[in-house]
Amino acid sequence: MFNVEKATNDCIQWIRDWREENGPGCNLIVGISGGVDSLVAAELCVEAVGADKVLGVIMPNYKQDDIDVAYDICQHVLNIDYLTINIGSAYDDIIDQIDAAFNVTDQTLINLAPRLRMATLYGVSQSHNGRVVNTCNLSEDYIGYSTRYGDAAGDFSPLAQFTKSEVKRIGYYLGLPIKYVEKTPSDGLCGKSDEDNFGFTYAVLDRYIRTGICKDPEIKRRIDRLHTKNKFKLEPMPYFNYKEDNNMTYCCSPEDIAVALEKAQETINHKHVLDKELRSCERQIKDALGVDVYIMPKDEHVYKTLSKDDISFVGRTKDIATGKIRTTVGFKDGTQTSVVLNDWEDEDDTEKAIMWCLLKKCFKSKRSLEKVIYSMEDM
Repeated sequence: MFNVEKATNDCIQWIRDWREENGPGCNLIVGISGGVDSLVAAELCVEAVGADKVLGVIMPNYKQDDIDVAYDICQHVLNIDYLTINIGSAYDDIIDQIDAAFNVTDQTLINLAPRLRMATLYGVSQSHNGRVVNTCNLSEDYIGYSTRYGDAAGDFSPLAQFTKSEVKRIGYYLGLPIKYVEKTPSDGLCGKSDEDNFGFTYAVLDRYIRTGICKDPEIKRRIDRLHTKNKFKLEPMPYFNYKEDNNMTYCCSPEDIAVALEKAQETINHKHVLDKELRSCERQIKDALGVDVYIMPKDEHVYKTLSKDDISFVGRTKDIATGKIRTTVGFKDGTQTSVVLNDWEDEDDTEKAIMWCLLKKCFKSKRSLEKVIYSMEDM
């Protein structure tokens, strides 16, 4: 259930907080079209920071049929200062120069005006210590009914999470004139109302956004198609994430930098653990066999530390053919290894035989053992 009182008051406080963090003392610049969205957005700003800190900008393209509404809103409803900047000549000059090279499309004719208006708002903003107010609502954003880098732009957006129906309810709550709150929404570009362009009403769209319910399957498909097609308008610009061949990554965001630092620390920690494991093996071999060795890491693999705690049993048998004693060590994981000591070693030295079995367990085979153990005298 939409709580208009809470939504309105929370939004007003959010505007205050945003301004304090992003431009303390700045002016809020609003394009006033004469529609309910710019009216409600501007009134929320007036409630948040005061009328003297809100500037309206009216931007006809030569003429605007309902420009008297925009003037009345600034003068008598909002009581704010305003500028009138006509974009007509700039619009014509650009269209003429494009037309000299290409056939100008209807999309160009429609979308150039809102982009010029947004450029104008930023021009005013940067000359008047301002921040630009985006006036789009959730209903328009959901189906992409806006011009990218035109009316979809701005520094902050008070209405982005409110449907058209909710914006109107906020307008009523703020005491705005009914005739302007209920004014038929249109883009002022193509001569048709918003709902004529949609092929469905705001009421149907808003209900679907909030509940997921749409009784007409065809309208539901149309809404879903528009939503999917236009989602890109609300997303950051895609970028190519270039990486050097030497594995050095040039990060493009604070999040990327944090991930890279975390991976670097993991590598350092891994190498530290590896070094401790290998040095422990060396000490145990020295203690058991009396041999100074240096164990080289292979493919950054952490060899298992030698430990008698892993032993489940020790057996000694005499080979009938050779007469040599074979020591067999069983481990708790169910595996076992065995060794026969060399002629120059004391075959009754059970501890040494056990250590060789441990070494075979850790390094898998005599061959791998020979690869990683080197006498210090040979280095």
